[in-house]
Amino acid sequence: MASTITNTTASANSVLSDAAQSIISGATNSALDVNQLVKALVNAKMAGPSAALAARQTASNTTLSAFGTLKSSLASLQTALEPFKDGAALQRFTVTASEKDKGLSAVAGKSAVAGSYTVEVDHLATAHKLASDGFDTGATLGTGALDISMGGKSMHLTIAAGSNTLSDIAAAINRAADNPGVTASIVNGTDGQHLVLSSTKTGAANAIEVSADAGLDARLGSAQMREVVPAGDAELHIDGTRVTSASNTLEGVVSDLTIKLESASVGTKQTLTIAPDMTATGTAIRDFVKAYNSYVDAMSGLTSFTAGTDSSSSHSGALLGDSVARMLSEALPAVIANGVKGGDGVRHSLGEIGIKLDKTGKLEIDDKTFDKALQPDNRAIATLFGSGGIPAKLDAAIKPYVQSSGIIERRTDALNKELNDIKQQSTTLEARAALLTTKFNRQFTALNTLMTTMNNNAQYLTQLFGGANSAGALATNHK
Repeated sequence: MASTITNTTASANSVLSDAAQSIISGATNSALDVNQLVKALVNAKMAGPSAALAARQTASNTTLSAFGTLKSSLASLQTALEPFKDGAALQRFTVTASEKDKGLSAVAGKSAVAGSYTVEVDHLATAHKLASDGFDTGATLGTGALDISMGGKSMHLTIAAGSNTLSDIAAAINRAADNPGVTASIVNGTDGQHLVLSSTKTGAANAIEVSADAGLDARLGSAQMREVVPAGDAELHIDGTRVTSASNTLEGVVSDLTIKLESASVGTKQTLTIAPDMTATGTAIRDFVKAYNSYVDAMSGLTSFTAGTDSSSSHSGALLGDSVARMLSEALPAVIANGVKGGDGVRHSLGEIGIKLDKTGKLEIDDKTFDKALQPDNRAIATLFGSGGIPAKLDAAIKPYVQSSGIIERRTDALNKELNDIKQQSTTLEARAALLTTKFNRQFTALNTLMTTMNNNAQYLTQLFGGANSAGALATNHK
């Protein structure tokens, strides 16, 4: 910054020298070029302050961008820490069925319990479907109220003349705002048109009931319709216990386990096995290591110094020596290095599971040691990455910097305020330059006029009295 201002000042002095030479030339030889002279003088006057403001603006923008980079890297690290907050990273389970592709699957939540269950599937849950007798195509089916209910909800339709064909009625059912979950379609058979009503929900409780007024064709009522598919619940046995469900996706039957039934499972007897998913746990820990190393790279780039042959070729990071960067550079590695004291009073370190800090401050994984440590009963992993572990401590250390009105936001607000101040100062400087331009134009225009008058007077006197190479008109007349 100082070098830039020095160079600009030197350039301004050169411009002043040129301007002085212009005055001398104008005074001795010809009229002044006022516009060029004023421009040179104003530029010379403004060069120093302008360069100082530009240097401050560049420095503030560079620092602002650096804090944006830092905050982004910290946010990415926090994202990698997220799975450990609620224990999900250490409480993931795989569920496998003993018969592959036999229509039985399940997903375990974080509160599931490792174990196995024998599942016998008797029936799937079904959605109710009714079909009417055949109607003549385009025939009118009377007028009146048509009420359709399903699952404790109902809708009311008024069938009026002019809109009472089977197609009209099916369309009215499908577009009704109070439709409880019934779709209507038409099947064109050899005996005419059939109205087909289907429930969108499975289960015995979701049977369709249709009531038609006396003014409507009685065949529209469910009492005269054929049951294509009965409404039924899923029926199965889990470890010998009978279970029913209105849905083929069963939740809450087994602790935090969602069981899904498909048609291939009917009549089968299978075993569901729930086991800790250490592969997922390992992936989450590796993702954390990757995010932490990305943060270290970002911080290193922002605080590094590269020496050159001279000051102009040296390079320093935008946050080199910055107090915020310095505090972070000390706080996060300290969390990593300190490890975590478990409930048994033993302090565990990342080194126990094959993760160590290298000389650059990054985390390095020894794959062989790490993979061996990935066991469900490994107390070190449970302590290091469980509640109150390294992820929680890192998140607590990061939060004061990235939270709303936090340390980084306060710094960026201050930098933005400084940039606004610089902008205002630049506007003031431009106004001052305009005033100087007006002032100098006025002064040098007057000077130019005076110099022109003096030059003309000098020529006239030379003509009268003579000069170095002339005797003058008076001298000639005197002879």
